[in-house]
Amino acid sequence: MGRYDEREERVSWSEIDKLKDRSNHVTREKPEYRKKPSAKEEWAKKHYLKEIDKLFSGAKEETAAQKSARGDIARSYGTSKFHSAVDHYLEHYGFPTDWSTLILMIDHKDQGIVVKTLMALKGKMNDCSAAEQQGIKSKIKILAMTAEDDEVRELAEEIVHELE
Repeated sequence: MGRYDEREERVSWSEIDKLKDRSNHVTREKPEYRKKPSAKEEWAKKHYLKEIDKLFSGAKEETAAQKSARGDIARSYGTSKFHSAVDHYLEHYGFPTDWSTLILMIDHKDQGIVVKTLMALKGKMNDCSAAEQQGIKSKIKILAMTAEDDEVRELAEEIVHELE
């Protein structure tokens, strides 16, 4: 009869597991692991926040004439009409807000415009996607190596160091 009494006093494995679950050292809730947002979710969030900023900043919609003038800059890039297209746009509309036009304007002959364009691009870096940022960095690095004007070269080098 001794063996039977010993079996009654033994605790089964399921009972041991239940006792472990009641321990103060075991949390009752399962931890919620935060997953890293996907690239698509990040892009959507940035786009959404940018649109909200536009809405509350009172930014005006681009007019058809302004779109046409901006398109003239892109179409005339690399031709003799490029500088006059940029000058016309700046005279009528001020500096563009899109990075693609700003990156073209880096090649303007007026170094004052180039300096203002570099500063505008520097401010736009946070609004761009990773691929766009890489393109802007590359363009500024090239300018830092090839600019003839000392002020432009030094500013481009400074921006490159800040971005890295």
